[in-house]
Amino acid sequence: MSEAYFPIQSYKAGDVLFSRGDAAHTFYMIESGEVDLFVPPANTFLVRLGAGEAFGEQAILTGGVRGATAIAVTDMVCIQMTAESLQEIVQSQTSLIRPVLEGLFLQLYLQNSIRSAIPELNS
Repeated sequence: MSEAYFPIQSYKAGDVLFSRGDAAHTFYMIESGEVDLFVPPANTFLVRLGAGEAFGEQAILTGGVRGATAIAVTDMVCIQMTAESLQEIVQSQTSLIRPVLEGLFLQLYLQNSIRSAIPELNS
């Protein structure tokens, strides 16, 4: 897929990619580096993600607002995807792509929800 559909963005360690309560419009796939997800106001740590992992799937699935804050732990490079860019690709391809992608995003959403709940179970 072209960078026109999925732009590549670099972040420096310490950069805030998004904050809890921000409008959710971008899904991130990590090419390199690491990001931590926290829930304010106590900055409860949820998960650290690295290369090959993805986050922000809520933007693609439901929109709404961010449920956590994402901060780059190291310098990182991410591929960004919006619901609109994904929809353009789905519409230009066969009708089989949409259910496959919806299934993948749902699986990712459930996986990240479970991983996020683990710290709460230990408290």
